[in-house]
Amino acid sequence: MSGGRGRGRGRGRGERGNTKREKGGRGQQGKKHNNNRSSNRQPISTPNKSQSDSSKRRKAVLLLHGNRQTGEVLLGRMDKLKRALLRDLELDVIAPDAPHLFSEEDALDYDDVDGGGLDGSTRWQRTWWHRKENTYHGLEESISMLDQIWNNNQDYVAIVGFSQGSRLAHIISILHTITNGVAFPGLKCVIHFSGYGDCPMPDNFGTLLKDHWGGIIPSLLTKLNKFRENYHDFDDVQVNLPSLHVMGESDALVPLKSSEALLKWYVKPSVHVHPGSHFVPVKKLDIEKYLLFFNEVVEIRNLPPTQPIVIAVDGDDDDDKGAAKAVTEAEKLSNTNTTDAQPDEEHAQTQIDEVTALAQIFPTEFRLLSKSTPRDTDNYDPDDCFEENRLYKHPIKYSILLLSTDSEQSEEQLWPPKEISLCIQYPADYPDIAPTISLIHDMNYLEFSMHASDALLDAMRKAMEDEAGMPCGMGMVYAARVFFEDGGLASCTKTPSAVERNEPTLEKEETQSSSTSSFLRPSNAARIKDCNAQGLEVASTMLKACKSRAHSDDAEEVSATDGTMAVGKGGKWHYTVGLVGKPSAGKSTFFNAATAFARQRGEGGGEVRCEDGDDSGIILGGASMAPHPFTTIDPNIGYCLIPAPSGACPEDEVDDLATLIHSGLVLGSSHGRDSKGRRFIPVCLKDVAGLVPGAYQGRGRGNKFLDDLTDADVLVHIVDASGSSDAEGNKMCNGGNFDDLNHPLNDLEWVRNELVEWVYYNVSSKWDGISRRGKQKLIGMFSGYKQRQSFTEEVCVAVENFVFENEGRKDIFSSLETWDEGDLHRLVSAFLGARFPMALALNKGDIPTATQYIKDIKSKLPIHGAHTGVGLSAYEEMKFIRHHVALSFKDSSSTQTKSSSETMGGKVWECLQSAVSLREPTLVFPVNDMNTYEPLPGMSNCATRDSSLPNLGFISCITAARGHAPSQWDSQRMMYTPNTKESVKTALRDVILMKPGSTVEDVFQGLKGLGALQGEFVRAEAASRIGEKPKPVSKYEVVGRHNRILRIMTTKRKEWQSK
Repeated sequence: MSGGRGRGRGRGRGERGNTKREKGGRGQQGKKHNNNRSSNRQPISTPNKSQSDSSKRRKAVLLLHGNRQTGEVLLGRMDKLKRALLRDLELDVIAPDAPHLFSEEDALDYDDVDGGGLDGSTRWQRTWWHRKENTYHGLEESISMLDQIWNNNQDYVAIVGFSQGSRLAHIISILHTITNGVAFPGLKCVIHFSGYGDCPMPDNFGTLLKDHWGGIIPSLLTKLNKFRENYHDFDDVQVNLPSLHVMGESDALVPLKSSEALLKWYVKPSVHVHPGSHFVPVKKLDIEKYLLFFNEVVEIRNLPPTQPIVIAVDGDDDDDKGAAKAVTEAEKLSNTNTTDAQPDEEHAQTQIDEVTALAQIFPTEFRLLSKSTPRDTDNYDPDDCFEENRLYKHPIKYSILLLSTDSEQSEEQLWPPKEISLCIQYPADYPDIAPTISLIHDMNYLEFSMHASDALLDAMRKAMEDEAGMPCGMGMVYAARVFFEDGGLASCTKTPSAVERNEPTLEKEETQSSSTSSFLRPSNAARIKDCNAQGLEVASTMLKACKSRAHSDDAEEVSATDGTMAVGKGGKWHYTVGLVGKPSAGKSTFFNAATAFARQRGEGGGEVRCEDGDDSGIILGGASMAPHPFTTIDPNIGYCLIPAPSGACPEDEVDDLATLIHSGLVLGSSHGRDSKGRRFIPVCLKDVAGLVPGAYQGRGRGNKFLDDLTDADVLVHIVDASGSSDAEGNKMCNGGNFDDLNHPLNDLEWVRNELVEWVYYNVSSKWDGISRRGKQKLIGMFSGYKQRQSFTEEVCVAVENFVFENEGRKDIFSSLETWDEGDLHRLVSAFLGARFPMALALNKGDIPTATQYIKDIKSKLPIHGAHTGVGLSAYEEMKFIRHHVALSFKDSSSTQTKSSSETMGGKVWECLQSAVSLREPTLVFPVNDMNTYEPLPGMSNCATRDSSLPNLGFISCITAARGHAPSQWDSQRMMYTPNTKESVKTALRDVILMKPGSTVEDVFQGLKGLGALQGEFVRAEAASRIGEKPKPVSKYEVVGRHNRILRIMTTKRKEWQSK
């Protein structure tokens, strides 16, 4: 691979190429591991020579990871800081891997402070040296490698080290000082995270100085003679570099006294103490401290003031003429020369994902202003913003109409008299770089003053800053709503004279307003726990009722759903399963087993290689897997195949299937079938970074992780059922005993708590305004989780009924000012339980300790929001998948090689099926003939070219597991082929996933979007079972199991429709 890519896409920003930014920094680039302990040097990435001019390069920070870590791991944990340095100070962060592999001999090393844990597989863990007494074996190689990186045409200005990496940064600082800046020239400052100074300099440090630097600096030899023979008495050396020492009050591995012992070496050291333990704190206040330190000691260009300057411009479109647009000087500067810049693949996909999500959440308010090209001009829907249907052109620009969440009119004029929209344009590096924002409206100064415009933009910029480095469109819309509904407009309309006079009457009014502010009443822990459990009870009841309706053959009962309990409005469902869990629970292994290494996109992927005998070395792709926390940094996304929920397909009726076979018809399936004959349906699988306690407060991957989940329709919690790792994924040893302390149920509880607190915090922080605005404002606060408003209203009704029946309190949403923390926890718990139903993958079932844990967990279901649980070993199934995918890379003569795993357990499929069954899509089977059930010819592309179809490797796994390949797969030619006149027409080949509450017209629009139909709807006929006489159906009829076999006729016919 090229220097810009290692196992995964680099997190630190590398140097810019001519047209696209190359990436690096998450681990040493282009690495090839050498298993020799002391000679695992890695090639150093060569920068682009066209950028050798230092004026075209950004300054950089060298980040040194801790013992038993990698650069990628540490950089992933410090992602917020990395983005802040890039955004605010234009500093890159480069994080190379140490040149030495960690070995079990190092387990008792004093420097083993990072808590990685041993699990028998340490090949991914790195160390800067192997310590024997006070000799650091390998230190010379580490410093030599870093010296080459430092001088490799990159403008480095600072070194940041964590734990053992801090120790190395200290040694380099001493080296820099003794050599008068010859070593690591240009070093301006150093930051120590969990550094320690209560031990002497290594014995071989003096040898390093004499043998290497003494030859370069002859005068250094004279200076070295002043030290004792073993060269470790350097107490009189004072490092005159600005230094920041960050230490944790609760750090048991590096106590405060050990970190404080390092201060004596530095002149005027700065100290930042945080309340946490052994990690790099990246909360907002912490990051502000780091940025302030860097800005003071490193020459950074000073940005101009960010006070908004409102300018009136004429828009290019008629709708924009006369609009007032506000842009700050900083924003204009940040977007200079970016109008024509094109984002790289990562940033482009992030931008498109946000646009698609916003278009779904605000279907009537959203308007795309930039250009896009329809992928299918004959069936183009201008309101469909999904990437599959349109090709976006950059830079992306759009507007969102700002509307009140209140349906009732208020006597107080909180909103402007006319419509106002937020306009957002992405720079190429968004979300790393802030977008340009402006306001679109046609109001004059008296209707909407410049003062009001400034204040509104400031509120939205504050939201932008709070979500720095992440998509912030939704946050800015919320900030605008809060601004208006909390009286921001009214405060801007006060005349300056009134404010300056500070009249007593106005002062009295302000005092009264403050005294009547309403906040949530406090609740004790027991009350909150009970309310969370009650919310889950409400959600469980809702899910059971929805499932009952979905399984019904009664048209009236199905129609009674009115589309509730569905995500978004009715229509084709882009179904997504989210994988959650703590680090190192096996999420990426599960992901690779489910997708057959067919990762579509995501930074977590890389060169996953097959390691089974003759197949060793074959690159499979897929999500990165390693025995350390935070292997996945950004979400991996790919299609997986899931057996359809029981009873969802017409062929599930045994008698009907016999009828079909007796009639001579061949039952088809566009995506294949498993060994039990169950139809595979494609869904999107999303593997996000591991969750750690405190994520809702920003720990680990923090809110980025939680925001990644909003795409999911159901969740699969990957649980380490062996009880062999702690809450942060670090290896533990429980002696093989069943232990309540290590019980995986503890993981279920805190993971569920993180999700609840995430939403609770978002809502409770705005409670003063919510309680004054009422129920509609509260419902609006839940609109950011990608579901329709009627869904939230249904949850509120269910919670209100529950409280009335159990506590006797009536109409609780009419008296929000009386709510306590328990009441809000109940609502949030019910909302999350219904919005994100959860199944458990009780992983690592092949480890002996898992057997009792799995049995115990299953006996207690449902619990902590989980309804079902499947014991499995994702690793064992992944090995089976990996072997057969690797075979598919070879020629046909090798495909008979005996498998390394004779059978596939199929538990991963079973687990995914149990998850989808919690929130079933409506399966509709479009046909061209109600007697033969032959497919629509217009569906040929979907059956042969769709991105969700299994590839050769995936099909090899299906057939090896005694399943059946897709109907259009030609096993001789090893490719998908369309039907010909001579082809056997398969019955019920195609299926589309629809949201509950979808109508026949929704199915028609979905088929048009797929290119299967054209023209206008004329009529339709449907049946529930094979052999059943079809009956006419209205386009307004809700689809379900009672009318799932569907034929639709239109006015405009393609060539195949006229035959």
